[in-house]
Amino acid sequence: MPPDAAKEIEHVKSLVARHFPVYDVRVNYDVVEFYCKIDEDSLEESFERLREEMIPQGYIPMITYVKGEHVLVVGKKPSARHRSAYVNLAMLMITLITVTFAGILYWGSYAEVPGDEVYSPHNIAMSVLVFTLPLLAILGAHELAHFFAARRRRVAASLPFFIPSIPPFGTFGAFISLRDPIPNRKALLDIGVAGPIAGLLVAIMVGVAGLMLTNMEAKVVPDDLEPGDSLSIAFPLIYIGIEYLVPIEGDYLLHPMAFAAWVGFWVTAINLLPAGQLDGGHIARAVFGKHAKYASWATIAVLIGLSYFFLAWVILAILILVIGSRHPPPLNDINKLDTKRKALGIFAFIILVLAFVPVPMWITEIDHSFEITPSNGIGEILSPGETAVLSFHVENLGNVKSNLTIEFTDAPADWDVLLKPSDTNPSDYSSAILYQLNVSENMSFDASITPSETAAPGNQTITITGYALSPQGEVYFEGALQFNITVESPSLAFWFPENTLSISAGEEATTSIQVNNTGNGTVEIVMTALNSPSMVGVALYEDSLDVNSTTTLNLTVSEQSNSSFEVLIFVSSHAPPGETTLHIQATYHEIVLETIDITIIIE
Repeated sequence: MPPDAAKEIEHVKSLVARHFPVYDVRVNYDVVEFYCKIDEDSLEESFERLREEMIPQGYIPMITYVKGEHVLVVGKKPSARHRSAYVNLAMLMITLITVTFAGILYWGSYAEVPGDEVYSPHNIAMSVLVFTLPLLAILGAHELAHFFAARRRRVAASLPFFIPSIPPFGTFGAFISLRDPIPNRKALLDIGVAGPIAGLLVAIMVGVAGLMLTNMEAKVVPDDLEPGDSLSIAFPLIYIGIEYLVPIEGDYLLHPMAFAAWVGFWVTAINLLPAGQLDGGHIARAVFGKHAKYASWATIAVLIGLSYFFLAWVILAILILVIGSRHPPPLNDINKLDTKRKALGIFAFIILVLAFVPVPMWITEIDHSFEITPSNGIGEILSPGETAVLSFHVENLGNVKSNLTIEFTDAPADWDVLLKPSDTNPSDYSSAILYQLNVSENMSFDASITPSETAAPGNQTITITGYALSPQGEVYFEGALQFNITVESPSLAFWFPENTLSISAGEEATTSIQVNNTGNGTVEIVMTALNSPSMVGVALYEDSLDVNSTTTLNLTVSEQSNSSFEVLIFVSSHAPPGETTLHIQATYHEIVLETIDITIIIE
């Protein structure tokens, strides 16, 4: 062993011996192992003093427990070239520009800024105010909290490096570089948890302000959104809780500041994943020790599984694997966490649950679908001229407000069919309805259906069709409902005082027949004398007999009224005596309603 090396080992041994009794020394290629007697009650404090003495001298101590012995391993601190603070400043300025560019797009779209004013000084200033500064404040608070926690634990760390990116965020976040190994589990947890908590607190304040601005601006979701026009995001539980305190008061677009808060919550959740070199990986290593590797592998597996629904998760899983899924141990991995820090680790896991969403965002697929359903059945039995009011509901099942046109598309031309919203006056009936239906709104409408007074008995299908239309008249979605209307035969009763007449040959006789209409509509029927007996003539008339009187008579009977007609029967002088029968038939739209038999006795 060279004299200088032996002298250096003795020097290092003297440093170690000040804090731990050394009973054996073993020299390896690049480290020296000191076998020490350890008092675990004072281990943490003694090791920390030793570390603080060795780091300035270019040595790094690490204590382990191997086969029943405490081994303190000392190696030389690798020489590192630290970047100038100007690099941090340059990356911050570039990120400021890229995030501002993203903010310009958000604010320009949100405020409906004309295309030629998107890059105006006012629009740029607004984007910086409502998006750039809030987002960088969240990220900056996160990384500065790491920085100051590291300084407090006497671990050298760089200032934050901000990473620029393209929209939608304009940044991939920020990080700090630790220039010293983590001394122990307590420091590992303190440094790891400081960033997420600080960033979360700022994100909550930004979120409250953003939701308040959302209500103040009250930018209603446009009616003419096309597929791909908007980005939808899923609120994590913590944002849902904030929205409970500051509820969005309408179907409004999210303010860019509220979106910046959402990005902050998402970044917090990603950092708290218990894997690799993420903040959550630091916390898991501090809490679970060497068993944290199982949490890291489980996290990677979950991310790969979730990538089926959100592809970016597999990219994050790959990054974790590339950077390293296993977290290196702290220099002192023997001392465990105290109860306070264990509780802090549990709190960090709760934050992860509250801030994480499996599918955080997606390009909106605009859905104008709706459903038309009957309120009180789809069938009705009506008399001609009778009116029925059938109600139906229209529910917006889509994700945007829809402009609906509702009309009858299949009904007999001579029927009276009208529509109106159920909560309006009868005077509001019309042949078609234009209505704007909000998301999840369920509106009730009335359909007034009146068969014509000449409607033929039988079944009719009445179709109501709704259309969700674009401002240009393009049909986004179409829905229909069919009503089955049965037109019943008119309610008529036939009364005649005489059904037997005695008439001498060469003579004539007259009898009356009364038709009573007990229904709700005027009825037109046809009375016909069928197959007059031989040598017997018949004429049907209402008021008076004239040259136009024949064996057929069109008779109109008003509702809840009656009409009468006369039957003139004349017998030929050559008719032989005997008995015969005259049949008079009442038909309605070729449907036989009644056949009246009159017996004639020829004398």
